[in-house]
Amino acid sequence: MPKPSVVPDSTWEVAETKEMEDVMDLYGKTYHFWQVDRGDKLPLGEPELMMSFTTKEQFPRFKEVVADRDKRFGADHEQKAEKRKYIEVPEIHEDADSMWKKKSATDKEVSGGLDTAGT
Repeated sequence: MPKPSVVPDSTWEVAETKEMEDVMDLYGKTYHFWQVDRGDKLPLGEPELMMSFTTKEQFPRFKEVVADRDKRFGADHEQKAEKRKYIEVPEIHEDADSMWKKKSATDKEVSGGLDTAGT
């Protein structure tokens, strides 16, 4: 999570790490009403069901994208992973990742959130 500039780093790390204990067992499926990653200034369009990746293998460009995010937000995902390694990794239900195992509505292979054309 991006750290508010008014919060000291050490305080933020403790709070963020504690929060991760509660969200680790969620699969990350939620409806987004405001797609800020698309650049919308206001909530536009239909709500979209979104989900998180549950393994790095689902996201072929993981290192590249996370490195860019770390640079933009002044974060270090490896350092955060080290601080969170005590958090037990939950068992993932066999059907939890069904989105990654099926073809999309347009019959394109889904690979890490991108179709084979990379869009």
